[in-house]
Amino acid sequence: MSQAHVKITPAEQPDTRLIHGLVWAKNLALLISAPIAFVTFLAWVIPVLAIELPDGWSLMKANTALVTLLSALSLVLLSPGKERRRLSGRVLALLVFVIAATALLAHGTGHSYSLETWLAADPLSEHPGRMSAQTATFFLLLASALVLDMPQGPKWCSRILDGVTLLLLVIVLVIMAGYLFGALNLVGQSLQVRTAPQTLIGMTLLAFSLFVHRTQAGCFAVFVGRGLGSRIARTALPLAVLLPFLVIGGGAYSTLSGWMSIPFAAALVISMTSLLLFVFVVLMARRINELERELRELSLTDELTKVYNRRGFYLFGEHALYEGQTAEMPLTILYFDLDGLKSVNDTLGHDAGSQLVQDFAYLLLITFRRSDVVARVGGDEFAVVAREPEPEILLALKRLNAAIVVENEKPGRRYRISYSMGSVTSQVSGEETFDELVARADALMYERKRIRKASEALEVIVSDEISSSMP
Repeated sequence: MSQAHVKITPAEQPDTRLIHGLVWAKNLALLISAPIAFVTFLAWVIPVLAIELPDGWSLMKANTALVTLLSALSLVLLSPGKERRRLSGRVLALLVFVIAATALLAHGTGHSYSLETWLAADPLSEHPGRMSAQTATFFLLLASALVLDMPQGPKWCSRILDGVTLLLLVIVLVIMAGYLFGALNLVGQSLQVRTAPQTLIGMTLLAFSLFVHRTQAGCFAVFVGRGLGSRIARTALPLAVLLPFLVIGGGAYSTLSGWMSIPFAAALVISMTSLLLFVFVVLMARRINELERELRELSLTDELTKVYNRRGFYLFGEHALYEGQTAEMPLTILYFDLDGLKSVNDTLGHDAGSQLVQDFAYLLLITFRRSDVVARVGGDEFAVVAREPEPEILLALKRLNAAIVVENEKPGRRYRISYSMGSVTSQVSGEETFDELVARADALMYERKRIRKASEALEVIVSDEISSSMP
């Protein structure tokens, strides 16, 4: 079966440097989550070690520590690699699924299952070995995502994985909010059956790792693209997540500390939220404008010489002509053809040819004014739109020729800079278009180049005849 060709635009292409950074952060997150769970797991298996741990460590049950370890290992194995490794990762994810499903079943039925205490008795808990329903739901969804993860899977599967990843992030944020605002029912079912702080840390790191894993496929790939939308999304995401927690959390802390009444705090929180959202919109608008300007400059600039490209030349040239016609001021177009570029490429290599092009572009930039339009309109063709009177343009050309002489006389030069040029000046009251002016300047340049070559050829013939006639 033939596979349809999918064209990826430059904006959709991933930023490889960013991806490498995120993969490094993902590995670090897994490296942090695993020791936390491993220490807690050892404390359950070897009770003598529990003496060294701080109070509250036992809120993270043995099964919770185990599924955290298995999930981290599964994410490592599911990284791009051999299929056997990926199969092992799915097997570990299935084990996580069974343990989490058993905990949810216990919450739903009210019965205890031996699987909850098979690693440790946990006699002091009202429900020995049972993780909270929030924790169990998180690991059930995480295990499902890891089992379904397939690099070449169908599109519907990718969408399900994106949805599950989003749900995992929501669960983590909800539990964080529960701790921040003292909402126990968001954290667990009781003081003994709740998501432990170290469990929340592990869940956060695992959810982040899965998010990074999913940025290489699916809708989360928008965060690692090179396009304008991707760059805006990367800027907006941290603010969108942290802003509500900072504002509302500050208001809640103020009321709990007795600094202000609840109505006063509510009014202040609403006002601050509106102000911060307004500032956020302004900052995003400025950022969008900056990115748009950068993209515009890239689309109008020649990559090799950093002068305008053909598109930029016509855009700004037509605008200059319109302004000149409005102000009844003439406009001069200079069309240059760089001599000998093909010969330099053939004899000295393309690097030398590129350097020749860069040298000539630099000389044009330092010769003409900043208000003039300097552009590379072809491989060896340049053009300038000048708004000065004819005497000043003649002086500029003299400066250009003098600068070329200086460049050509520098020691170690492997090539000489020379050019052919055609120029036209618009009529103040004329109706000639910019395209027509450029075409005339181009034609004049080629005519002068043809005449010069014919003259040089004639000189060679005359010189040969003189040499042959001499005794």
